[in-house]
Amino acid sequence: MVWLAMTTMVCAQESGSGLDERFRRLDRDGDGRISSDEGKSLPFFKAADGNGDGFLVLPEAETYRRTMERPDARRTAGMEGDGAGSLASQVKPVMISETDSPVQVLAATAVDGRRAKAFWRRPKTDQRCPAIVFVHGGLTEFPDDRLQRQLRANPVVTRMLEAGYAVVQATFRTFEQDVLSRGPIEDVRAIVHALAKTPGVDPARIALFGGSGGGSIALELGSDPAVRAVVAGEPATVIYTGMLSTDDYDRRLLIMADPGKFLNDALRERTLDKLKSLKAPVLILHSDQHDLHKLNKPLFLPLMKQAGVRCEYREYPGYGHGFYFGAGDDRWGKGADDHVVASVLRDVLGFLAESMSVAAKPADPSPRDTKPPNPTEEPADSQK
Repeated sequence: MVWLAMTTMVCAQESGSGLDERFRRLDRDGDGRISSDEGKSLPFFKAADGNGDGFLVLPEAETYRRTMERPDARRTAGMEGDGAGSLASQVKPVMISETDSPVQVLAATAVDGRRAKAFWRRPKTDQRCPAIVFVHGGLTEFPDDRLQRQLRANPVVTRMLEAGYAVVQATFRTFEQDVLSRGPIEDVRAIVHALAKTPGVDPARIALFGGSGGGSIALELGSDPAVRAVVAGEPATVIYTGMLSTDDYDRRLLIMADPGKFLNDALRERTLDKLKSLKAPVLILHSDQHDLHKLNKPLFLPLMKQAGVRCEYREYPGYGHGFYFGAGDDRWGKGADDHVVASVLRDVLGFLAESMSVAAKPADPSPRDTKPPNPTEEPADSQK
């Protein structure tokens, strides 16, 4: 937490007119924004760049300062993969014309009557296409503009669209006060069912791709017949297993640091029973940095195999939480780069092709190669 303390101190020192003065000083070309090169001395540059465009404007800096002054600010430390930090990526997205592939609203109603909303894009084709529903991490609902931005600017999402998949960016009701609530699960389920009835989408080829908290939701929905495959990026199985029953971040860190101490016999049996109903094949994407790897690989994966779940586990060493969505770059590890995004796309497309019999063309990795990726080839920096 040392970096967070330093950032908080810097933000406090630069309150009010002090921040304004330093902003003007760093803005060497006087265009009203600070580039990443100009802002090298700001330890919070990436986190404060709210829209992820690589530039910092004064309102973004002021908003970040106010956020870091809140008593609960430390709760979001290292939670970029949870959706609590910046989702900006250093990997460029694939730019796809919105004339050919517009961003559309996908409305649904959960079983309790709550309205659920998602946004989606589909490839320009007259054929029914496979679809993948992305579920962000964290415990809070995302605003519309953030969902739409992911469909336009996320390197993984746009590459899946380019590969021939309809891409959906879902969100769910905030459940910070009730971590074990079924509400968020039912929100995403409603979106999946609405998608299955949408013209142009093949209802027999719908997959979920959830990260962190969204990974836990995706695993929960692996028992739904409408879900044909599940991709989970460093899933927050502290929620799925029932170990975490509070939104307290310190408690979360304590459990993840030594999960074997908290996964007691009763929770193991409960988890095993849940997993036995998980019929969709699962691909888990993981780094070796975030503490969730202390739970997911040695404890959760064996339970999945014991329950008979068809599961693959791929490891990408050194990357931070959120690398699977093209993010990361947090206190856990390095941010996603072109290489890992290409590896993730290759692994996901290969898995889906086998799991859903999808003949979607493989994504073209960035930087552009003359040799197309082999979906069945193990990435050089991963392992099952």
